[in-house]
Amino acid sequence: MPLEEERVPDFSKERSPAPEPSIEQPLAEPAQPPRLFSWQVAVMLVIIVVAWATPNVIGRYLAVKSALTPLQISALRYLPASLTLLIYCLLSRKSKTLFITLKTHWLHLLVASVILTSFVILQMYSVTLTNASASSFLLNINPVVTFLLSLVILKERHRWWGGVGVVIASCGIFFIAVPIENLTLVFNREVLLGNLLAFLSGVMWAFYSVYLKRFLKTENPIVVTTWNLSFSATILLIAMFAVDGWFSSPPAYYHIILTVFMGIVPTAIAFTLWFETIRRIPVQKASVFQFLIPIIATLFALTMGETIDWFFALGGVLILGGLLLTQFA
Repeated sequence: MPLEEERVPDFSKERSPAPEPSIEQPLAEPAQPPRLFSWQVAVMLVIIVVAWATPNVIGRYLAVKSALTPLQISALRYLPASLTLLIYCLLSRKSKTLFITLKTHWLHLLVASVILTSFVILQMYSVTLTNASASSFLLNINPVVTFLLSLVILKERHRWWGGVGVVIASCGIFFIAVPIENLTLVFNREVLLGNLLAFLSGVMWAFYSVYLKRFLKTENPIVVTTWNLSFSATILLIAMFAVDGWFSSPPAYYHIILTVFMGIVPTAIAFTLWFETIRRIPVQKASVFQFLIPIIATLFALTMGETIDWFFALGGVLILGGLLLTQFA
């Protein structure tokens, strides 16, 4: 009986080289960051909107009730903001990242800081010359400017009804903030100057957002915001001492508490979350959520004696409708 022939396993198939990629089937593109909303983005936007509804109201209160000038309020706001983030970076061992980012992007950080400084100075001066709701309205009209800049500079593409949604929401905040029953007040010389400064502060914020997205989106949001606020605080302190000198009288402790709050919550925390948000989704989709800020700011302003009417409800409906249109675009 013949012995069965020993079978030698054939490893040729297992060792065969991987097939070359076909020309007709190109290599897959690298994974892109998600551009859809996640629950993290939603939470960040809620925190940002609520936090940013406070500076106009608090700033106007400090300008009226305290002896602080707009420059002093701005400096006292940004100083604790920068120190808070700097301490956090050092405790979380981001000191190396701080110096690397500064070394490689110092020019972009400086430009962004100058824009940010212009924003807060215009904002704080505007609230001394107009009411808190009008200032909030004109500041937060910046999504219109952001929409245009995102098309021209960032090359973001939006469907046509996205632009319609921005216009509708802009009409909504107009109804909320502008006194329809007495439009002549808007053209009062003092109020008109305050409104102009508020609008320009919104333009500066639009440029700041687009600049971050264009040149610094690959960097750590906390580190970038730390440097931006540190540079801005330095510029503001120099300007404060040059223009106003030292404090004419020591600020009350509760005024200091309010400025520190503005520095930590709507500045250090909200600015960092904003940068992280626009890194994850298109800047125009994020910016339109600022249309909600005048609603919340007006509700906060009720504590200062300001009133609302049925225009407030109409404006709120228009804002929500425009917001939905832009998100589906």
